[in-house]
Amino acid sequence: MRFLHECPWNRLTELRELIPNIPFQMLLRGANAVGYSNYPDNVIDKFCQMSVDYGIDIFRVFDSLNYVPNLKVGIEAVGKANGVIEAAICYTGDVSDPNRK
Repeated sequence: MRFLHECPWNRLTELRELIPNIPFQMLLRGANAVGYSNYPDNVIDKFCQMSVDYGIDIFRVFDSLNYVPNLKVGIEAVGKANGVIEAAICYTGDVSDPNRK
């Protein structure tokens, strides 16, 4: 809504009608959902349930600081909503450089 000035649930409904047989995936920032601050667990639960209800199938759950308690909130919410969970740990660096610690 913030940038597109439209309801994301309506958009998902329309896309699901047009593309019925392709799984939809979204990024979920753990306890932040799609925002930039933590939300109460019940808000994350409801957001994930609504996302599944409106057509999201797969949730790639991550936390920008790899903080496991925040990941856990998102993972559990997706599981309760019967979504497919892809938990992700983010790493920035050159893993092929033996001089990097």
